[in-house]
Amino acid sequence: MAALDSLRGFGILLVVLGHTSWSAGLVSWIFSFHMPLFFIISGMLFHERQFLDSFKRKAIRLLVPYVFFGTVTLAYWALIERRLRGDEGSVPNALANIVLARAGSDNYPQNAALWFLPCLFVTEMLFLGIFTFVKSKRAIRYDWAVAATLATVSFLSIIAMHSFDLPIDRLRLPWALDILPFSMLFYCIGYLLSRFLMPCMRKSKPKASLHAVYAAIGMAGLGLLRVFDELTGLSVNLNDASTSNPFWMLCAALLGFISSLMLCVAIDYRLLQFLGRASLTIMCVHEPVKRVLIFVMAKILGMNTDALRANLVYAMLVTVVTVAICVTVHLIMGRFAPVLIGSSRHNLASQGKARA
Repeated sequence: MAALDSLRGFGILLVVLGHTSWSAGLVSWIFSFHMPLFFIISGMLFHERQFLDSFKRKAIRLLVPYVFFGTVTLAYWALIERRLRGDEGSVPNALANIVLARAGSDNYPQNAALWFLPCLFVTEMLFLGIFTFVKSKRAIRYDWAVAATLATVSFLSIIAMHSFDLPIDRLRLPWALDILPFSMLFYCIGYLLSRFLMPCMRKSKPKASLHAVYAAIGMAGLGLLRVFDELTGLSVNLNDASTSNPFWMLCAALLGFISSLMLCVAIDYRLLQFLGRASLTIMCVHEPVKRVLIFVMAKILGMNTDALRANLVYAMLVTVVTVAICVTVHLIMGRFAPVLIGSSRHNLASQGKARA
């Protein structure tokens, strides 16, 4: 769906910028909703399938790229970047973690963004398993009640984790299970929202006169979110399974999602749609690419890397060039090894026909 592709494209731009910039206010604003946005989109696109068939599809879509990019970027980091930068990260731990899939930057020194793929895989499989089981037992009459119940349990789990201040940063669970309450909450919210939003989005495009209205509402909402984050002092980091306030986190995620969706419906820009379709590759590739670009640009400009990242103009320039390189990688791999980016030649051909 074009609007959701655009939304993914917008989201992945925020991911790269959030990992590049060291502007505290900007990063806090981005982190307050950018990863919840991806889980909400995934929940909106949920399709009930036979479990083993879905397991195979999702493993190809998420785990094959995870293992491939995890291994390749680990080799690059261990053999080249680690020695040049004098990093103290553990190579054996990073190698073992490709199998263990524990979240946290220390476990992915080569590519911190990789935690998202196994986390999404576990979230989708668990949701489908529970959804299918409950429906088969007819324990709950309405489909939406399953998602609502899971969302409630997940939110209460987040509150408990926050209230008891569990030492998650010192004991990361395999396969990002410590992030599951967060990911499941937003995935379920996406499923619930799809019941209302998808019928509207499948209708004909809004009139041109409404585009400006939607864009204004979206921009206003994102501006309001920035103010909201500053007033509440909200901090969110799903990679660390942490938030300063679970309730404010939920409010910020919903406001960010709705505002971003309104903006993307108004823009309806094909470049954003393309970036959305390439978002998995960009997610997997941008971290090491971004680090190299920051190092090279700092040398050229005679600047400290910290100062460069604190400058918003330079951070945005690094973001644009990083995304361009990632898109090039996506196009090359889509032609010669589509399975490694979670796709296939058949799917790519279908997308081309749909765009034509």
